[in-house]
Formats: sequence, C-alpha cells, structure tokens
Amino acid sequence: MNRLTRLRTALSGPQDPRQRLLALSTVINTVGMGIFLSTGTIFLIRSAGLSPTDAGIGLTVGSLIGFGAGVLIGDQADRRGTREVVIGSMLLEAVASVSLLFVHSLWPLLVVAAAAAVGRSGTGSARGAMIGALAEEGKGAQLRTYLRAVTNVGLAIGTIGAAIVLAVDTRPAYVAMILTDTITFLVGAAVLARLPHVPPTRTAAKGAEPEKERRWVALRDLPYLALTAASSVASLQYFVLVTGLPVWIVLHTEAPRWIAAVVLFFEASIVAATQVPATRSIDGPRSAARLLALSGPLFLVSWILIAMASGPAAWLAITLLLAGVVVHSLAEVWQAGGAFELSFALARPQAHGQYQGVFGLGYGLTEAVAPIVVIGMCVNWGKPGWIVLGVIVTVAGFVCALVERVWARAQPVAEAVPAKA
Repeated sequence: MNRLTRLRTALSGPQDPRQRLLALSTVINTVGMGIFLSTGTIFLIRSAGLSPTDAGIGLTVGSLIGFGAGVLIGDQADRRGTREVVIGSMLLEAVASVSLLFVHSLWPLLVVAAAAAVGRSGTGSARGAMIGALAEEGKGAQLRTYLRAVTNVGLAIGTIGAAIVLAVDTRPAYVAMILTDTITFLVGAAVLARLPHVPPTRTAAKGAEPEKERRWVALRDLPYLALTAASSVASLQYFVLVTGLPVWIVLHTEAPRWIAAVVLFFEASIVAATQVPATRSIDGPRSAARLLALSGPLFLVSWILIAMASGPAAWLAITLLLAGVVVHSLAEVWQAGGAFELSFALARPQAHGQYQGVFGLGYGLTEAVAPIVVIGMCVNWGKPGWIVLGVIVTVAGFVCALVERVWARAQPVAEAVPAKA
C-alpha cells in the first residue's frame, strides 16, 4: 500500500505552487525543444543551405565556444539566487533561437551555436540549483523524476509539430518552427518570473572575504568529476535519437521521411508514461547506479535493431525502428533517472548550482562533439558504428556504478545510537 500511495503522489505532481510553476515552465520550454531537436539539423541542411558536414562542424565548434559557462553561471545561481539566473539564461536562448533564421553559412552558425550553448548550459545548471532549493527534504528524487516525466510530455508534443514541418518541408514551415521554439523560451521565462525570489545557498559571512580555495569545491571533487566524465559518455544516447536517427532514416532506410518525427514522438511518449513507475525503485545512490548500469546493454540491443532497419522494405524498416525505439525508451528512463539522482546525491547541498554546472559541463562537451561522433559513427560508418557506440555507452554506465561504490566507501559511517536499557 505504501508503494502504491507513493506512486499516486508522484504521478499527481507536486503540491508546492513553486514546484508547479517550475514544472509548467519546464514543459513549455521542452515543447520547443521537441520541435527543434527533431528538425534542427535537417533545417540547417534543407532550409539554411548548409552541407551536413558544415552543420555538424558548426554545431560542434559553436558549442565548444560556450563550453564551461554552466559552472560560472551555476556558481552565480548559488550566490545570487536561481530565479533571475534561469530567466536570464532562457532569454539568451530565445535570442539564439530566432537568430538561426539569419544563418546561411558556417561562420554565423558558429556565433549562434555558441550563444545557444551558453544559454543552455546556464539554464541547466541554474535550474538544477532551483530544483535542489525547492525540493522538500527527502523528496528530491520524487521531484526530479516528476520533472523528467513532464519534460518528455513537452518533447512528445513538440515532435507532433516537427512531423508536420518535415512533411511540408518548405522554408515557411521551418521558419514557423524556429519562431515557435523562440516563443517557448519567452513564455517559459515569463512563468518563472511569477516565482518569488529564491534565496542563495552560498553566502560569505558578513565582512569576511570568501575563501578562494573553497569557492570551486565541485572542481576539486574527484569522485564527482569521474562521475561527470563517465555519465557524459553515457549521455551520447540522447543524441543518437535526435541527431543520428533522423539522418539515418532519411538517408539509409526505405522508411518515409516523416517517420523520423513519428518515432521521436513515440519515444518521448513512452518515456513520459514510464519515467515515474520505471524509476520508483530509486531510493538512493546505490539503486540509481544499478539502473544506470543496466541501461547500457539495452541501448546496445536497441541500436542493433535500428541498424538493421537499413536495407529491408519500408514496412519492415518501420517495424525495426519502432522496436528499437521501445527498447531505447526503457534504457533512457533508467539512464536518465540514475544519472540525475547521482548528480545530486554525490554533490554538496550548499553548492548545487556549481555542481550542476560541472555536471552540465560534461554534458555540454558531449553535446558539442555528438554531431560529429554520432553522424560519423552511425551515419557514415553504418551498421558497425551503431554497435561500437552501443558498447562504448554500456561500458560508461558500468563505470558510473563503479564510481558510486568508491564514493560510498569513502563516506563516514554514522555511529549507531545505543539502545536504552
């Protein structure tokens, strides 16, 4: 009965109005993300006029230019409060989004991608700090799981629009897609503006200088850095679907072009429906690490199925793609839930923004190199590339679990309280 009650509570969402505003802002933001993730690379190729190579280089190098901003912005969120920092970062993302309409060559794309990377990393780290600040004691995992679920609701809604854009495949349709993405950032920021100021979690004592050697605590936390590195490799799985799969479907399978958005909608819907029940076993870092490790072999199976979609007739290709996406969905739920929990459990509570900035630093590096890695391995290399990448992600998941064990052994053991006579 207790488990059923906890599940119903998680599915009904948070009762705190501040958490509800955060969830609403998140789902609005991810509607635009769902549209852009499904069509962004194809927009650059078919509408902006860039070659697949230039699009990959521009997105990668531009993201590298913005690399590291999340740590600085997350530290500011810890010291100044998270609300204003998240809103500012989202506004920067809106500017970067609308600027894509003026991109027709590599160099402008570098500038826009860099601005988007700064805004995206800042939003991620500051929002992570906000989650830590707004979560009730002992219910952080529940809030994070719920937000992960509503994120996929937004992605699923966005992919419906993406399917229409890909089916129409005209410049006006792509322009409407970009403008919709921009508006979601603005509306999401407006929703967060209704939140009261969230007090900072790290403040120096009055009249005292902050100790420099203690400021960048996350950058000196070796277990956390190891977790970040391994988790970043595992997070390549996100970009396999949003970057590699659409191009794979269009160029290497007999499936119709619009199926690229349909399978992403299918995947996002499954994740949204299963995120809470599939990760309800997470009650601490050990259980989170276990699910993260189990996700790797499932990704390998999923990508083998997707690779096999190249060659057969359209109906069989679609069947294999859908089967691969179903398996990928469960693996993603486990990987995302496990990594999200570990990113908070292994961090110091008073510096969540900085720690989330460091964690996002690894994710940002993966995001930067993902277009080249995923397109190079999965699209250009072909079927063997899908298998090799699956092995790499599987190993990374096991390394995350190993890091958690090493960290847990280093934690002080609580002294037992003697029983009263």
